[in-house]
Amino acid sequence: MLPAPRKFRCQTQTEVIQLKFEWTIHQLAFLKSFEKWGDYSSSAFFHEKDPSTKWLVRLVDEGSNNMKIQLYETNRYRLFNPVRVTIAILNQNREKIFPQQLRLPENTCLPHCIFQIEKTNLVESQCYVDGKITFDCEMEYLIPKDPALLGKSSTAADIHEKPFSNSDQLIAQLEGLFETMKFSDIVFNVRGRKFKAHKSILAARSKFFAAMFEHPTKENLTNQIEVEDVEPDVFQEILRFIYTGRLSESTMGKMSVRILAATDKYLLDQLKAECETMMIYRMSTKNCLELLLFTEENHPAFHLRKYAVEFFRNFSSKVMATKDWEEAEQDHPKLCFSVIKTLVKTV
Repeated sequence: MLPAPRKFRCQTQTEVIQLKFEWTIHQLAFLKSFEKWGDYSSSAFFHEKDPSTKWLVRLVDEGSNNMKIQLYETNRYRLFNPVRVTIAILNQNREKIFPQQLRLPENTCLPHCIFQIEKTNLVESQCYVDGKITFDCEMEYLIPKDPALLGKSSTAADIHEKPFSNSDQLIAQLEGLFETMKFSDIVFNVRGRKFKAHKSILAARSKFFAAMFEHPTKENLTNQIEVEDVEPDVFQEILRFIYTGRLSESTMGKMSVRILAATDKYLLDQLKAECETMMIYRMSTKNCLELLLFTEENHPAFHLRKYAVEFFRNFSSKVMATKDWEEAEQDHPKLCFSVIKTLVKTV
């Protein structure tokens, strides 16, 4: 009796395509107001190794105060392979501002939103140059090395060997663990509010906690940590980032100054950099006031005060019309006077 034939798995050899594209919109008189801006489409762009796959991006006005950029593939309505997209706006110095990155899994329906921003943030950033605005787009995706196989889906094995992964699923699972804190083994008491957590995750994500749990400290032995120098709401967002690597845009807009101070304490360099970027390029009235009123020379965000000064100078009426400014005038009149005095001196 002949032995059963061996089964061989045929794997398609693939390579990663890196495609870069700049799109400049010239008709930008609409940036003077927040009325409907209209829709704008780029020309098609493609990589020389994969000329059959042609992409384009389209600015879509959602009305009210939102706009977004959608990604299209001219010949298909679904992605054959995963795609990583990084998109940003180029300012006057060709620095990338408002960067956003997205991983689109295989079979994602097209068109798909790859960039979204509030019109007010876009206008206040003054990122348009001579009536033009430029988007910088970078894409990575897989193609077969054999030209005859272009357009066909790569094998699962190839996908897993490349930078694309099921990270979205992993983040979702960690987010679920953050919400339930099942099997937690340590408790934080943050100004009377209790937060459960997992030592292993904290240590993996923060050198501060790794050092704490490596030695027989009081916190490590009792599994209880007292925190008095961080607000409970801020600590909750710090934990969220430790578990998921994400924070919402609205949270960053409201808490960047306080979150940055906590990231400095817990040695979360990535989040600290993102907070700094948020305050440099997407300053809000709330962050502006916090930087001007409550940061001193020893504060981790003190070096960002110059951006708050510039924002206040450009949008002083907007800042002073907020409830936060009204409360600051009542609770901290000397600080408010000092801020205005500083602005007058620096004009």
